Amino acid sequence: MEARNWSRHIVEKDVACLVEGAREQVFLYDLSMGGCMFEMACDRDMRERSATLDLQGQGIVQGQVVWQVGRCIGMRFEALISQAVVRRLGFTPPVEDFLGCPVREPSGHAPQPLL
Repeated sequence: MEARNWSRHIVEKDVACLVEGAREQVFLYDLSMGGCMFEMACDRDMRERSATLDLQGQGIVQGQVVWQVGRCIGMRFEALISQAVVRRLGFTPPVEDFLGCPVREPSGHAPQPLL
């Protein structure tokens, strides 16, 4: 498996995607300077195709689909995008101390005290 060269940032936003003249909304899961992962609204073979994403006023980026699993697509950009654009669109979730988290039942509720 190929190692990633850039850190990914969670985005979780709808963006416009243009493939072979057809424009549709896709759900952008994550973004890095060199690529992204998004989900198409419908099943469609995208492997090895070119695509263009409109990054919500942060620029237009072109790339090549490098993998596909179902409707999820991995795309490598033709040219790197700015780290500032990645940070503006995405976020890095805060690191939480696992041991400091309250105990919860699988249902999400606090456990009842034992009698």
